[in-house]
Amino acid sequence: MTVRRALQILILLNIGAIVYWVLRPAPLTHAVEADGVGALPGVTAALQIQSSATGSQPSTTSSATNAPFHWGDLESKDYREFIARLRTIGCPEQTIRDLIIADIDKLYAARIQGLRPRRPSLNYWESEEAELANNFDQREWTRKEREIEREKGRVVKELLGVDLAAERQRNKGEVDQFERRLAFLPEDKRAELRDLMDTWSEKEQALRDKAWDTGEPLSEEDRIRLRLLREERDHALSRALDPEQKEHFELSMSPTAEALRHDLYGMGASEGDFRSLYELRRNFEEAWPRDEINTGDEATLKSWGQALMTLEEQVKGVLGEERFAMYQRGQDYRFHELNATISRFGLPRERAAEAYEYLRLSQMERNRILQTSSFTPDQQVEISSRIDAETDRALRELMGAGPFHFYKQRVR
Repeated sequence: MTVRRALQILILLNIGAIVYWVLRPAPLTHAVEADGVGALPGVTAALQIQSSATGSQPSTTSSATNAPFHWGDLESKDYREFIARLRTIGCPEQTIRDLIIADIDKLYAARIQGLRPRRPSLNYWESEEAELANNFDQREWTRKEREIEREKGRVVKELLGVDLAAERQRNKGEVDQFERRLAFLPEDKRAELRDLMDTWSEKEQALRDKAWDTGEPLSEEDRIRLRLLREERDHALSRALDPEQKEHFELSMSPTAEALRHDLYGMGASEGDFRSLYELRRNFEEAWPRDEINTGDEATLKSWGQALMTLEEQVKGVLGEERFAMYQRGQDYRFHELNATISRFGLPRERAAEAYEYLRLSQMERNRILQTSSFTPDQQVEISSRIDAETDRALRELMGAGPFHFYKQRVR
């Protein structure tokens, strides 16, 4: 939508405001000083609005009673002044947001479209994206798209004072988990942290991609760079938040906290449980950073295994035997999938725990058979197959044929 067309719609919906504007004798004031938004690096071009088809400078004043109203009276080459004029006529703030964000999206559209190769014209016998995409590293496109979106976010934040990502989620009726987790912080601080976390995550992922591509463990140089990235992130958080806010942020957003929430699935842990286990796991991960364990060194692996067993005993001491078993259950992806299956087919909630108990007992029996030296390898395979078949029969009977089939498809 062009600015001219948007203004026509806007003003038709705000006749009373237009009359006020026409009769107002005082000139418009500028929204911000000249060194405001335009000083943002890399976004100056995004802050200009073409005034009108004639290319003439729009007037910043309107005669008191006799001069007719012109659409160009509201237009400006500068977004800041344009926003100020819209506010002066009483335009709703949400309408201003929608109009400015839509126009900024349009300004950036050509840059985004230019990232991915396309044929000048497409004949029906020619492939398009699939063939051309295979000639490029698609991760680079994604990285550049994220850069452009962050650039747009900085422009919108400076012009309107809102978090673009959160605004998009609200407009689509979607739940922004970042906003929900950080509701204890003001909106401008949440926007700052979102940008920080996105940037840090992208840098980390670029290093991990190297190991993923080659199948080789991270090099010593890469592990050092990851350590420096973690330190950089920690320093940035310390500058942005006070100590209490930073602690709350880590409990809400850190990888340690996210992994712990996953493992506590289905056991109804209290805040006290969470904090106690979080402290244990955070201390363990600081002592044994997952990226710095030399998996090729037998002594290191042995020490790490012992430390992990100690951690498990500490967790058991906090939770007790029964709840520790629930904690272990939460770490098993099969329990998550069982719950998803139960919900999909409207079965009683307790069926998930019952089904998982079959899986747990069959796994224990299978391990016992494999560790028994009195069985030959062929006998171990045969007995394990019988255990699997009996487990499947029990699950099918408990859940029903359809839900059982659905579950098996999900855990293959």
